[in-house]
Amino acid sequence: MTDAELHRNAVVIDGLIVSKWGREIFDEMHRGGLTAANCTCSIWEGFEPSMKAIAQWKRWFRENDDILLQVYGTDDIRRAKSENKVGVILGWQNSSGFGESLDTVALYAELGLKVVQFTYSTANLAGFGCMESHDGGITDFGRDLVAALNGHRMVIDLSHVGSRTSADVVSLSAQPVTYTHCAPFSLK
Repeated sequence: MTDAELHRNAVVIDGLIVSKWGREIFDEMHRGGLTAANCTCSIWEGFEPSMKAIAQWKRWFRENDDILLQVYGTDDIRRAKSENKVGVILGWQNSSGFGESLDTVALYAELGLKVVQFTYSTANLAGFGCMESHDGGITDFGRDLVAALNGHRMVIDLSHVGSRTSADVVSLSAQPVTYTHCAPFSLK
């Protein structure tokens, strides 16, 4: 088997892409042979801007359905591969888009949000980020958020999260967690 055949037959998933999204980027992802990618659609934004970002993605899925497919589960990744499309896994790099209400977790789950990074380098309502001088661990809201994310089968991403907060989430989560992108602390 040639390298080209191997790549063509492989399921290739990019753990995180942040971009200025549009057709040109979608074409590049498709030409590059991506089967699926965790595409960031919110970082610092609160509820309303995060909701607008999801609405924009829904429009892109309709406008680019010749090469894009929204991923709700593993069957969609297989489908993307078989249909020669790029599966888009909607993800956030911070949990601030939920605002102060855990009820919004169910809403975003219905819209297809699948990956949620707990914090983005600094502290938020859920816990402490990796750039804080003190890591106080997970908050009470964070404990409830872990349960809500688990309940809706959303993947918890611990990139940019403080060490103690990460350990707290790992110990509380009933589902596996991930680090979609990180660097060893000794290199920081």
